[in-house]
Amino acid sequence: MTTPMRLKPTAVLFGACLFVTTGPVWAGDKENALIDKVVATYGGDKLLNLKSFVVVDKYNSFRYGQSQSPDEVDLHAGHSSVTVDLVNKRKNFRWVLGSKEDFRTQHQLFDGKTGYSIKHTERTLTENAGMTYSSVDRRHMFYLDTALVLMLNDNRLSASYEGEQSYQGTMHDLIKFKAEGNPEMTLFVNRENGRVGKMQRDYWAGGYFNYSFSDYEKKQGILYAANNYVTRAGQPYNVSVSRKIEFNKDVSNEFNKPKGYGSPGGKSLDFSKMSTTKLADNLYLVGYDWGFSIFYYTGEYFIGAGGYKELTQRFEAVKAFVGVDKPLKYQVVSHHHNDHLGGMKEAFDLGVTFIVAKDNIADVRRMAKVDIPDNRFIIVDGQGTYADGALKVLDFPNGHATHNLMSYFPSAKTLFSADMFGSRQASGVDNGGESNKKLRSALKQAGFKVEHFAAAHSGRVLTAADLDKSTGPVIDEICPADWAICEGR
Repeated sequence: MTTPMRLKPTAVLFGACLFVTTGPVWAGDKENALIDKVVATYGGDKLLNLKSFVVVDKYNSFRYGQSQSPDEVDLHAGHSSVTVDLVNKRKNFRWVLGSKEDFRTQHQLFDGKTGYSIKHTERTLTENAGMTYSSVDRRHMFYLDTALVLMLNDNRLSASYEGEQSYQGTMHDLIKFKAEGNPEMTLFVNRENGRVGKMQRDYWAGGYFNYSFSDYEKKQGILYAANNYVTRAGQPYNVSVSRKIEFNKDVSNEFNKPKGYGSPGGKSLDFSKMSTTKLADNLYLVGYDWGFSIFYYTGEYFIGAGGYKELTQRFEAVKAFVGVDKPLKYQVVSHHHNDHLGGMKEAFDLGVTFIVAKDNIADVRRMAKVDIPDNRFIIVDGQGTYADGALKVLDFPNGHATHNLMSYFPSAKTLFSADMFGSRQASGVDNGGESNKKLRSALKQAGFKVEHFAAAHSGRVLTAADLDKSTGPVIDEICPADWAICEGR
């Protein structure tokens, strides 16, 4: 096993002056000097020679903009374990979210080349083409100041000094940098002691994520913050409860894939590029990554559903595909969660009339940052029919959201939904059990003869047969016996 390739301070003599550099002076002298200071504070050579670490966190998270009801803020307990092999660029992420009575687990592994999603309850192992070394841990490394210092040191080329600012009564130097696969981040470095007091990054909906660090401790000569507190756009987002950390632990056996696990869904599909797919006459599914919209062309105008950001880009793509320049007249708002309202300002600028549940109007205005006039809303009370029958909308309240509008296009027998029924795997479907039974019953009661299911998070279209397959008995969630974070469950 080799030592990680990281820049170390090097003494260089110019005339009678001794300067400390870090190899090639990629960033400016001020940036390099500040990075050297932070690295020294966090352990110097002991940090730079670090081969692995394991961090186990307990925390509480606040679900602003993602709660079940638009009038409430849900609180979730979290317990995570991240094993990082710095030498071979591998990560093993284990996560338990929820209480002892109601919890779910997530296990993701990146073996240096390929990412995998592992479900222990179903005993499945699925290759995930979109998973990377930086994304496999769901950005949990942002909660650890030591990991941020390592990223800063490894990305000196991108670093820029951003001035000084008082933070919590002490002057801090600000340094911004960009690591591959991560958003641009700014570290607030305490001028007196070289500790990272805060990390700040943009929040796509406006404002910032602020990660505040405190209660610093040292282990094996390496500094880390035992506590962190995160806000998003000024609202509480995440607060730590406890932290355990191990440095240079032997992690050679931490990246073995479980034996005997099947892969019924095949590989995860690659949606990294924008695509436009014709589903039926006048009906199109458009999007990429996690954001898809459906558009129906009436001959005079378009009807849309799927409100992720970059709605304008998706609308321009469908117009180019169809070869017409007609307006987007109606936009169906599925539910109140921030990610599905990311395109509301764009929809407003496009001149749409919003088809929405009354209780979600305030959130549409909030995310659009516009006081949208009342006459730009059509309120759905349970069920409605629009555009001379081209569109039918059904409100399906469920455990995910108190209102969830589904868009049904009768001529194509196609339903579009958000966060309800979909799959990003090449084949197969997850078992939704009773929830999907209720969905199937609601569609039948509404008179919707659905044969095809499109979703806001996927470019794959499912069938009525897939829905039937997903309504079997649900196995109780298990927490693997060898997970330390499963204690008490």
